[in-house]
Amino acid sequence: MKNDLFILGLLIWGIVGLTLHWRGESGVQAPKEWSQILHDLRHECDPANPDADYSMVQSSLPTEMRREAILQKCRELGPSLLPVVRSAIGSEKDAELRGMLKVIAATLGDAEHVIGAAEEMLWSDYPALKISAAKILRRLNDKRTIYHFRCALQDDYYVVNGACGLLRERFYPVRAIAQQALIQMNQEPMTEQEMIQRRRAEIIRQAEEAEREIARRAAK
Repeated sequence: MKNDLFILGLLIWGIVGLTLHWRGESGVQAPKEWSQILHDLRHECDPANPDADYSMVQSSLPTEMRREAILQKCRELGPSLLPVVRSAIGSEKDAELRGMLKVIAATLGDAEHVIGAAEEMLWSDYPALKISAAKILRRLNDKRTIYHFRCALQDDYYVVNGACGLLRERFYPVRAIAQQALIQMNQEPMTEQEMIQRRRAEIIRQAEEAEREIARRAAK
């Protein structure tokens, strides 16, 4: 009888162990594709990866395109991936990778991490993360991000267009995406300061017109 109980205990322990191994410490079961997604994303967030290096000014954005492919894989897996992503956000120590996980969560419809992704767009030190966040947020068309997009109109990251030609200009990708997003949400593509200045100019114009009208009537 004792042997039977001992064997039963071993079986239960083995089943529990296998289950925990499959589900991970968070207790969330990950789809088989998640391991490869996380591997690819970690590679794109690795500062030792020369293809993801923004330390030199460049006109092409290779890591941004590869990150978009990773985000597309997550979209295809759908909202069922969200618990796994949330768990990964809580345990991830790398700042850039954690930021990209927030972008994935926003992509999958996590309302909380939409704002988290918007904050990454504004404050992150990683250009590829900022651009990825801006593109995803533009697609979401979430009115809560209007303020963030207005702030992003002053983003200081740029690339230089023109390659080796004589004509070279700065292009600000996050600013461009922010402007498109605001237009898409039927908002003036202006910063808060520009809107205040525009309103002041309009008030002054109306006051001057009123003064001219008063003077015209007095002259009659």
